[in-house]
Amino acid sequence: MKFRCERDSLVEVLVGAGRAVSTRSSASAALAGLRMEIEGNHLSVVGTDLDLTIHVATEAIGVSDGTCVAPARLTADIVRSLEPGAVTIDADGENMEIGAARSRFSLRTFAVDDFPLLPEPPKPSTSVPAGSLAGALRQVVRAASADDARPLLTGVLIAPEGNGVRLVATDSYRLALRDIAGSEAFSDGSQILVPARALSEVQRLPMLAAASKDSLTAVGEPGAGTSTVGLAIGEHDITFSSGDTQVSTRLLDGTYPDYRQLIPPSYPNRLHVGKDSLLDALRRVRLLVRDNTTPVRLSMRPSGVDLSVVSQEIGDASETVDADFEGGDLTIAFNPGYLIDGVEAVNGDEVVLETVDATKPATVRAAEEIEFRYLLMPVRVA
Repeated sequence: MKFRCERDSLVEVLVGAGRAVSTRSSASAALAGLRMEIEGNHLSVVGTDLDLTIHVATEAIGVSDGTCVAPARLTADIVRSLEPGAVTIDADGENMEIGAARSRFSLRTFAVDDFPLLPEPPKPSTSVPAGSLAGALRQVVRAASADDARPLLTGVLIAPEGNGVRLVATDSYRLALRDIAGSEAFSDGSQILVPARALSEVQRLPMLAAASKDSLTAVGEPGAGTSTVGLAIGEHDITFSSGDTQVSTRLLDGTYPDYRQLIPPSYPNRLHVGKDSLLDALRRVRLLVRDNTTPVRLSMRPSGVDLSVVSQEIGDASETVDADFEGGDLTIAFNPGYLIDGVEAVNGDEVVLETVDATKPATVRAAEEIEFRYLLMPVRVA
């Protein structure tokens, strides 16, 4: 095989597909590679760890059709380091040559037959608005667990809710919930559990990345455009499609915890505060936190909220933020990182923190919308 492609376009497809390549050792050395295929002027690059697969395509100048499996990280690093302009890749047998301007590299490749035989990505059978999906993933994925010992919690539940769908994630310390109205992608009543790692890659899809950069609409929803992301939902997998990129992942198998029982039916206390003011104060007092066991205390009163951190080894910090508070005076403590995550996820300029008491889950949400809720367990302090 031999083809030429602009450096920046080639880097984009190599890095995109390479995100699915596992860094862990595996039985097949070829899983550390990218399958590159040129047919005519169509270049297709595939990376997989057998659970997550990413297909990326682009236009190239094909000289001779063919396929090779190149070392993923090294190939991407080499092409990225080259001078701007055309890059030529020529693979024959066990070797691949990369050339641009006066630079030349020769790399050993993997046997094509050792790379997993993967099906072509299925055609989308339904779709969801790119802006709504981008906003929902930004808010929800952060709450999924990274602990493989609890595999169900490493996923995001996607299920029908009302006239749309609901995304839910929890790591047992916090829970994020987001509704997308008007989507019929799961109108048949089915629900699926998608690995959060795969959804992090879905966030990088061209349309979703663009939607995340869009300015907020009047209702605070990122991405006011009408672009959509295609979905192909199988019995054991799901594929997200956007432009020339497809992200496929195996679904998690099991029954997701009943998250509804964790949501308090009502809240007697409500703190209404500016999002940026609260975030800035939290980040300042958090400077004294050196581990995951030091909480930030919030003392709420009618005219505001006092934030404080006490570290026996370092010292203490406190700050007062103006706010409106309804309820009885209350002091409650949280993991500062988890609280910052929840406040950052809120759309809009105002945040509402609803509490029952110092021991029950609190909810962080926007002042003007209820589509997103972030539940957070308090930390017990003396």
